[in-house]
Amino acid sequence: MEHGFFIGDLAIVLMCAAAVSLVFQRIKLPVFLGYLVSGFLIGPNLWEKSPIHDLATVNELSELGVIFLMFYIGLEFDLRRLRRVMGPAVLAVTLQTVVLLFVGAQIAPLLGWTPVQGIFLGSLLAISSSMVTVAVLRDLGRLDKPHAQLTVGVLILEDILAVTLLVVLSGIAVSGEVSFFAVGKITFFIAVFVVVTYYVGKLIAPHFLDLLNRIGSIELITLSVVALMLGVSVLAMKLEFSEALGAFLAGSILSQTPLAHRIENATEPLRNIFCAVFFVAIGMLIEPHLLMENWQLIVGLSLLVVLIKVLTVWGGFFLAGQNPDTAFRAAVAKAQIGEFSFIIAAMGQKTGVTGDGLVAVAVGVSLLSTLMALGLTVNADPIYKGLAVRMPKPVGVLGRFYRNFYDDVHSQIGRNSFLKLAKRPVLQILFTFLLLNGIVLLAYILTGSLDRYPVLAEQRGWLVPVIWWVSALLCLPFITAILRNLNAIVLLLTDSLFSTTAERQYFRGRLRNIFNTFVLAVLIILLGGLYLSLTAQYLPGGVALAGFFLLLLLAGVVFWKRMVNIQSRLELLFMESFNRRAEIEEPARRQKTLEEIKRQYPWPVSIRDVMIKANADACGKRIRDLDIRKITRASIIALGRAGQVQYDPGPGTVIFPLDHLYLFGSEEETNQAMEMLQAERSEDAGVDSPGTPTFKIETIYLDRDSEIADNTLAGANLRKDYGVTVLGIQRGERRITGPLPDEILQPGDVLYVTGNSEGIRRFQEQNHAVSETITLEV
Repeated sequence: MEHGFFIGDLAIVLMCAAAVSLVFQRIKLPVFLGYLVSGFLIGPNLWEKSPIHDLATVNELSELGVIFLMFYIGLEFDLRRLRRVMGPAVLAVTLQTVVLLFVGAQIAPLLGWTPVQGIFLGSLLAISSSMVTVAVLRDLGRLDKPHAQLTVGVLILEDILAVTLLVVLSGIAVSGEVSFFAVGKITFFIAVFVVVTYYVGKLIAPHFLDLLNRIGSIELITLSVVALMLGVSVLAMKLEFSEALGAFLAGSILSQTPLAHRIENATEPLRNIFCAVFFVAIGMLIEPHLLMENWQLIVGLSLLVVLIKVLTVWGGFFLAGQNPDTAFRAAVAKAQIGEFSFIIAAMGQKTGVTGDGLVAVAVGVSLLSTLMALGLTVNADPIYKGLAVRMPKPVGVLGRFYRNFYDDVHSQIGRNSFLKLAKRPVLQILFTFLLLNGIVLLAYILTGSLDRYPVLAEQRGWLVPVIWWVSALLCLPFITAILRNLNAIVLLLTDSLFSTTAERQYFRGRLRNIFNTFVLAVLIILLGGLYLSLTAQYLPGGVALAGFFLLLLLAGVVFWKRMVNIQSRLELLFMESFNRRAEIEEPARRQKTLEEIKRQYPWPVSIRDVMIKANADACGKRIRDLDIRKITRASIIALGRAGQVQYDPGPGTVIFPLDHLYLFGSEEETNQAMEMLQAERSEDAGVDSPGTPTFKIETIYLDRDSEIADNTLAGANLRKDYGVTVLGIQRGERRITGPLPDEILQPGDVLYVTGNSEGIRRFQEQNHAVSETITLEV
């Protein structure tokens, strides 16, 4: 390539992308569609002589766009948010994916395509655009709504599915055929790689981030994070996985950490540039004659995609017990395809599995489905109401019957103590089992790579046993965890089987210990034998194998207690990596609040943060009842409660214990106001003063007809409409204290609310709620 062509090509790509995207942003269309159009405008398929001199270099740069995009998705990954909607999201994604893969397989023969091309078609139709969906919901102001949480949960699962599909499809592209055994094997190896990388990364991340935080240089943070991202991507490529998977894992390791926001801000410019280059490169592959030849296919697939995604996701949510109205809004918001579809289509073209037409089809379907999904999302309410009015009466009766049936079954399962208690040890066994396999596979890879280096190959005789013996020591804590959790399941199982009083009297003491030990030994022998038979090809032979098992046995017997301690410490370190952010964020949030107030009120005055004590006289009173401004000239300009900050609280706002009030005024004024707010209640303060509301705490049961059922706490507007605050939620056996604003209220919840008598009464009348006074009046 001649000197200067690279810079010239990059300049043309970015200038055209910027110009066209400005137009698309002005007409309120997704920006990535503008990038595709700009790629088409400067590509070789529109002009006899393209202004781009070196297409190969642009394509190489575009791969960085995939890596940065996947890193960003990983950085936004939140296990806690996914866990809240896991059940409905899994069912919805499963139905949608199975149906669209089936559709792709059925359409392929009609078009003269191979079965492998049909799998590529079904895969690209199954993945929605996270970028477009989130942007639309944000622009419409619906991100805090219940249906948006369901949609985001599905998008997170789809991102994970997309990464898995990229790895599986790359294997199919190489082999040229579909092998379910090979797919299962690849999926298992992906799970091992993901769990091991995520686990090790979460153990190391706190120390890595502490070092970056102490240095504080934004340049070093950017450099280190990009190096980590590319390093994990290269590791994934070396193990014959997709670099996209490595980038996603690198982002997920750093997600929910104290520096996550700074990392996102630091890498955002690079992500925007390389993502633009990627979409422009995809646009260069568009051939106009293919769009014209396939226009009927594009229109048909677009209608099919929107219809199938709405019906399957809606149906999945409904079958999982979600409100039909909420489920419909969540389904229409993601009824399109986007960025991952282009990645899949480009992979198929690059590997020669699919023709050029698949990229054109993906672009056309993306454009049409995005426009249709946008119209459906904006008009979701009238569309659903119209469908509800025209729905046959038997269908409505059947729907209500199913919801009642689902609630009964869900309630019965929730009361099953065995299922409830066994869930945690089962998940821990699965997680630890994957970690254990990671150590075994690592030892297998290391011993297999010795022959590549002559110096190490000469020492193979003693290096192989040493590697396996070291791996045995590393396996011990995880084997200990599996045995302990397996023993816990056996104990729970015997408790459940022998649950009557007479059986417990007979089956106790030594007899119970003997029976539990026997069952545990049988399980270990059966499961261990099955595992060894399946992994025989990866385990060593001869002295190395004998030493491996002998070391496991001796160390397990002699150092059992120490192994238990090591395993407990590793689990504690792993969990601490999730809790560090919560511990660090509270002081940071308070500091940010003070800084935000100083920015809004840039006068040379004092701003004080006052915490209300439990026995303060101000507890239970409204701001207007305190007359702070009249007496002291100081103003209450913000209120902090349960991690949330309300700026300019109204005069009717009730003050609770542990509230943080932010005072604005001169030093003398704020000191006087602080003394008033911290004054303790006198003994005779139980008598209500004129104007002070009767203040009580009650339990309120939400039935299915309640207007706020299936809504978020923030969306219910309880404080604004009724002056009522939710202190906690009892959901079956689960107790939620200090619920967050995005917590979804469900039928059957028992709300612990506080407020004045009139507000609680109006709340009950409007929401068909039944309440009981449980504690105090102020």
